[in-house]
Amino acid sequence: MLSRRGANALFIVLMCVVMSGAMSLAMTIVASGLSAGLLWRWSRAWAIGFLIATPIAFLVVPPLRRFCDSLVK
Repeated sequence: MLSRRGANALFIVLMCVVMSGAMSLAMTIVASGLSAGLLWRWSRAWAIGFLIATPIAFLVVPPLRRFCDSLVK
């Protein structure tokens, strides 16, 4: 069983995987269309996006979560 902190970290990582994957796919298709080499260009863009998004998410998500929690209490 994960601790609360571990579950939050797992959530952030999984959200970064999904969001960076979806956004990099969309932007790769917009930039170069459905052409040969799409998988290579997308996987490269996904890796770069994930490496950028993850540390940012670890910095931004906790204060945003606290802010949102303060709005409903």
